[in-house]
Amino acid sequence: MEYIIDGYNLIKGSFLSQYEGRGIFYAIQMLIELIGDYRRRHPAISFTIVFDGNPPPRCIFSYEKGIKVIFSEDISADEVIRKRVEKTQEKNKVRIVVSDDRGVRDAGRLFGTGVLGVSEFLEVVHPSPKKKRREEKKEINELRIERELKRYYRV
Repeated sequence: MEYIIDGYNLIKGSFLSQYEGRGIFYAIQMLIELIGDYRRRHPAISFTIVFDGNPPPRCIFSYEKGIKVIFSEDISADEVIRKRVEKTQEKNKVRIVVSDDRGVRDAGRLFGTGVLGVSEFLEVVHPSPKKKRREEKKEINELRIERELKRYYRV
């Protein structure tokens, strides 16, 4: 499975925008680290992050295996994503486009890829602490119920 991410769209539409005050390089690096953490737990998933324009001057990003970073240079990141999705329609490979941009999402749907908004994607790779707690409580309650049933039925 591969996620194709509209990089600046994700940064500007999420909590990562708080890092822009320290420079766009820092915000990009934080995005790469966030995705890297997720990828280490799910090594079969790859990521392609596409940014508009050229990389920030004199910046070297720490890349990880399975994470490809592309700067679109003279064309828009939206166009790069559209071309990438159009060209690479491989069977048995699931691709998901991540963006809140309507044009990018429409192109993804047109060429048969899955589409996620920024907040939906972040719930996958970086779930909110509130959601984690809810899931943990649910598991604890299920275990309690199971234990009570076993005790009641002496199983």
